[in-house]
Amino acid sequence: MKNIPILLFTLFLLAGCTDLTEEILDTAVGRGVLESPEAADQILAPVYARMNDMYGSHNWLFNLQSVASDESIVPFRGGTDWFDGGIFIEMHQHSWTPFHATVRNVWSHVTQGIARAAGAQQVIAEINGPERYIAEARAMGAYYNYLLLDHYGISFRKLPEEVGTPILSTVLRGAEAFDFIIGEIDAVETQLGTKTEVGSTRFSKAAAWGLKARMLLNKAVYVNRYAPSFSFDNADMALVVQYTTQIINSGQYALETEDYFSIWNINNHDHREHIFAFDQRLETNGSNRHAWFGTSRSRHGSLTNILAVGSDGVSLTTDFYNKWEGNRDDPRYFQRNLPDGGSIPDTQFRWNRGIQVGQQYGIVLDQNNRFKRTPNGELVIEKLVNRTRTGEDVVYTVEVDLNNNRGHSNGPRAFKIAFDPMAQTGQCCSRVNIPLIRMGDVYLMRAEAEFRRGNTQAALDDVNALRAARGARLLESIDLERLYLERTYELYVEFLARTDAIRFGKWENQWIDKTSSNPIRRVFPIPQNVIDAASGSPGYLQQNQGY
Repeated sequence: MKNIPILLFTLFLLAGCTDLTEEILDTAVGRGVLESPEAADQILAPVYARMNDMYGSHNWLFNLQSVASDESIVPFRGGTDWFDGGIFIEMHQHSWTPFHATVRNVWSHVTQGIARAAGAQQVIAEINGPERYIAEARAMGAYYNYLLLDHYGISFRKLPEEVGTPILSTVLRGAEAFDFIIGEIDAVETQLGTKTEVGSTRFSKAAAWGLKARMLLNKAVYVNRYAPSFSFDNADMALVVQYTTQIINSGQYALETEDYFSIWNINNHDHREHIFAFDQRLETNGSNRHAWFGTSRSRHGSLTNILAVGSDGVSLTTDFYNKWEGNRDDPRYFQRNLPDGGSIPDTQFRWNRGIQVGQQYGIVLDQNNRFKRTPNGELVIEKLVNRTRTGEDVVYTVEVDLNNNRGHSNGPRAFKIAFDPMAQTGQCCSRVNIPLIRMGDVYLMRAEAEFRRGNTQAALDDVNALRAARGARLLESIDLERLYLERTYELYVEFLARTDAIRFGKWENQWIDKTSSNPIRRVFPIPQNVIDAASGSPGYLQQNQGY
């Protein structure tokens, strides 16, 4: 076998820490693996692995997207829980700085993803691996650069042949960054696999179309970040329509028509609505944190592991709850799976789904620390009581804020992702893949693009096609405000709330506990430790405006 260069390489100023050496392959991938038939798959695995904390954890991208918006809030519960150094409070109030832990952590893993993608391209090429795998690595590099552009207003161009050399990555911003990422996807699109070939947890042709559509929909923001208002070019909107239509007409994907929440059910691998999803099957060490983060410590999610409970962490905001006024008959709002009292057989145990308010019910423990049962062996369903902290009934209120309404039960909760009963604790583990690009969003992207280029009827048709699939009432008319609400109803807690709010001109609005209207908050700062590391190359990396 010919010499394989560089399993370790220096990617200057990308890794987001003072140690700028990035390991391309996980420790499990050694030189022996490079000679195996599965080499290309195993070289790619660490590229995807950088998504684990970013999407699987509650305090990474979820903090930057949902908690930073008017969608979610994490108070200092009862003065005892979830202060966490103020990372959630600062995010919700828009008072973050370049030292913020989430800002630093997300930057670190996104830039490491870019590094791993560049290295994987080089190593797969050196072992004469399949062209599709090289294309997939390059596409994942584009995906990580998209995340960097969306959140930090910057991207990095690192060529595979520059890996392991002292050549600095090229810093790109604005239109230059946008064109580079689109060009990277275009360069490999034809070589990517279909869903039939690679499934939905690998970057496919349809994922490329979906990502390009999402970027083009936000192009006005990306190329002129601090504009007083955004102008959406008809040519860009036409391309959004083109790419979303290609996905819809591909025959590989379809809207879920029977059970909206099945999109996030256990064992939802390759669900027909998933175009690109974060793989959370047990063999990938999936995390249960999103199901755990919002529910109560007294709510049990497993009949075999009594420690599998919630955390009293995040809730939806009062502002978000009020957006559903007049639409609470929508099946996406609430799904009942448990009675308010009585008993059920074990086979029927699963949580209610959707948005939860009021007195909560569930299975409870008896004096012997076993689940309470009727004489015929059924599970008893009773009012939930916060036995860990307050002794109060678990009654989720509409009112929640950072100062006066911050008790453990304040705030509506979103149970969108199923709680895996195999979870040994509340936090781990999960068999629920998290969709990152899916059909519901595809229809709404096409509807918005049609509306912005003047095709109101086409926009209404797409929105109503989606509402019909969900079993919701059809609309008689459509405008931008209603399009924004439709995205709220369909896509809540899906890592898009911040991006949508900026595009629709809502980001500078005031909401409960947030008064900032400074447009510099449309992007996050480059972490201070990265700026400090870059100081040895004057002028190379500049901090974002206002930080």
